Amino acid sequence: MDLLCSDACYRRRAVFLLPYKALVNEKFDQFSGLYAAKLGLRVIRCSGDYNDQVSAFIKGKYDLALLTYEMFLQLVVGNPSTLSQLGLIVIDEAQFITDPNRGITVELLLTFVLAARERGITPQIIALSAVIGDANSFNQWIGSELLFHTERPVPLTEGVIDRNGTYQFLDEAGKEGFEQLLKPFEVQIRREKPSTQDVIVPLLKKLISGNEKVIIFRNARGPAQGCANYLAQDLELPPVSDALNQLRAEDQSSASGALRQCLQGGTAFHNSNLNREERIIVEQAFRDPKSPLRVLAATTTVAAGINTPASTVILAENEFLGEDGRPFTVAEYKNMAGRAGRLGFNEKGKSIIYAETPTERTVLFNKYVRGRLERLESSFDPRHIDTWLVRLLAQVGKIPRSDVSVLLFNTFAGYLEIRRDPNWRDRMHSQLEELVGRMIRLDLIEVEGDKISLSLLGRACGRSSLSFDSAMRLIEIVKNVPTQLINAINLMGLMQGLPAEEMGYTPLVKGIKESQRVNQAVQRFGREIVGTLQRYANDQMEFYGRCKRASVLFDWVSGCRLEKIETEFSTTSYFGRIEYGDIRRFADLTRFHLQSASNILAVLLLDKNPQVEINMLLKQLEVGLDSKGINLLNIPIPLTRGEYLNLEESGVSTADSLWAAPTELLIGCLGKLRVDQLEKFRPPS
Repeated sequence: MDLLCSDACYRRRAVFLLPYKALVNEKFDQFSGLYAAKLGLRVIRCSGDYNDQVSAFIKGKYDLALLTYEMFLQLVVGNPSTLSQLGLIVIDEAQFITDPNRGITVELLLTFVLAARERGITPQIIALSAVIGDANSFNQWIGSELLFHTERPVPLTEGVIDRNGTYQFLDEAGKEGFEQLLKPFEVQIRREKPSTQDVIVPLLKKLISGNEKVIIFRNARGPAQGCANYLAQDLELPPVSDALNQLRAEDQSSASGALRQCLQGGTAFHNSNLNREERIIVEQAFRDPKSPLRVLAATTTVAAGINTPASTVILAENEFLGEDGRPFTVAEYKNMAGRAGRLGFNEKGKSIIYAETPTERTVLFNKYVRGRLERLESSFDPRHIDTWLVRLLAQVGKIPRSDVSVLLFNTFAGYLEIRRDPNWRDRMHSQLEELVGRMIRLDLIEVEGDKISLSLLGRACGRSSLSFDSAMRLIEIVKNVPTQLINAINLMGLMQGLPAEEMGYTPLVKGIKESQRVNQAVQRFGREIVGTLQRYANDQMEFYGRCKRASVLFDWVSGCRLEKIETEFSTTSYFGRIEYGDIRRFADLTRFHLQSASNILAVLLLDKNPQVEINMLLKQLEVGLDSKGINLLNIPIPLTRGEYLNLEESGVSTADSLWAAPTELLIGCLGKLRVDQLEKFRPPS
C-alpha cells in the first residue's frame, strides 16, 4: 500500500473521502462503533442521500466526516470556509485520479485544497492506494512524502488456470511454479458448448472441500447472477438459512427471487440488482466464519473495498464486456486479487484467473500476475478542456485574465505536462484564451477591466457535475420548453436528453419492439416534453432509450412496485431487460445531475423556479416513493421501500397516522418484528 503524507495540522476535524456511497456507509458504521461509541467523537456522513448531515458538515459540528469525492468537492467549493476547519484529509483509493470519468473530481478537489495553502490553510493530506506502480511525482505535487510498502500482511499466491486444469502460479516469495489443480477428466462440457462453467464447477468443489471461502468475479450483473445460480444447483451445499430468514418479502425484484434460490443452494451473488438491505445481508453472511455461505459471485464493485474476506478469488473472465469493452488494467486485477487472504480472516490467499488454452494462460500470467502496476496519471483530456476550465474558474472569484492559464497549470495534469514539455504552457495559454473568449460570448464569463469571473450562470455550470457540453445542452433544452410545462417531473424527463456519457447505458433490443417506449413516455409526460427528447439524438434507438428511462423513472417516483416496472419495460430478449440495477442506476444518475444542475435551473428559471418541487423529487428518486409516501421517511427507523409502499397502500402516509393505526394493520404491513421495533419509539399519549 502507498501512503502519501503532507505536513500535519493538529486537533482539528478530519474527513475521509471514498469513491462509493456503499463504502461511505460501511465505514460510517465501522467508525461510529470505533470512534463515536468508544471515544465519544462525532462521526457524520455525506454521500448524496436525503438524510445526509450536510448542515453539520458546513457548521463544523463533527470530529470525523465520511464523504464521497463528489460530495466533498461540491460542499467545499460552495462553502470555502469549511476547509479552514480541517486538520486532516484522507483520500482512499487515490488511484481514481486516473479514472476517465471520475478522475476530474479527485484532481479538482485536490487542486482546491492545494490552492488554499496560499491563504494559510494547510490540512494534512493522506492519500491511500494499494494499486499504484509509480507515484509519478504525485507526492511532490501535493507536497508530501512517499511511503511505499510492498509486503502483504497475508501471503498471496497469484496464478492462471487453463481448461486442462494446469495452474501456473507465482507464490508469495516470487517463485514461479505449476500445479495440476484439476485432472483433465474433471473438466467436462456441461452445456451445449465449452464455457467457464466447465472449469469453475469442479474447481469450486475442490476448494470448498478444503473449507475455503471463494469470491468469483464476473464482469456484469447477469453473469454473476447466473454463476451463483448454476453453482447452487451443482455444488449441493446446505442452505444459508439465517440470511434467507432476514430477507424481506415486500416489493421483490426478479433478482430478489433469484437470490433466494441461490441461498437455498448455499451460494449468493452481489451486484447492483440487489437492494441495499439484500447486499448487506449477503455481505454479513459471507463475512461470518460460521455461516454456510462459502461461495459469492460478484461484480467488480466488491473489489473496491467492500468487506468480503475470502481465501480464494477467481476471475472467471479476463476482459470487461461492458460499455467500453476494454481489458482489465493490472491495477484493477490486483484490486480483485487482493480480496483473497484478508488479515484476521485467512492465513494465506490465492487468486486464480481463468484461461481457455495453455497459450492464453501464459499470456495472462505475464500480463497480470507478472505485470507492472500502471503509473499514476491525470485523467485530463485536452478534448474536454472547457469542462476543466469552467470547473476551475468556479473555485475562484475574480482573477486577472492573464492568470487563467495558471489555474490549469496548478492541476496534477499541468504539473506533469510542464515537466514533460516546457512548451505545453504556451500552447495551453493560447487555447485557454480562445476558450475564455467563447465563454464570454455565451454569457458565462463577465469582464471587469483586466479581470474576469464567472457569471451566475457560469458559476452554476462550473459547480455542477455536468460536462461543459452537457451543461450547454441543458440550457438549450430548458430555454426551448414552454414556461407552463416547467415542473420537477418534466425536468426529470428532460434530463434524459443529456448525452449518453452522462446518463449511462440503457438496455434496448434492436428492432421495432422498443418503439412502444415513445407512447409510454407520451402518456406520462405529454407530447411536447417527449418531442424535446428527440433533440440531439443520434438515431431512433437513442430516442427510444431516452423515452424508456424517463418512463421507468416516472413509475419509480410514483411508487410503482418493482415487479410491475421490470415487467412493463422489459422485452423477451435478454438485452432489452430492465432490472432493479437499471432502475437504481437511472434514478441515481438523474438525481446526481439534477441536484447539481439545480443551480443552473435557478438562474434560468428566475420567474418560475420549482426548487421546492425539485428537492422533493430528489428524495423520491432516492427512495422510489410518491410525494405522499415521502412523509413516511419521518418514521423513527428506516424501512424498506416495500414496507413504505405497504403502509401507504393501507392508508398510512404520515408518522401520526402510523401511531394511530391498529396494531393488526401494522403487523400485516410490516410484520411483528418490525412493529416491535417501532413500539420502542411510540410517543407518549
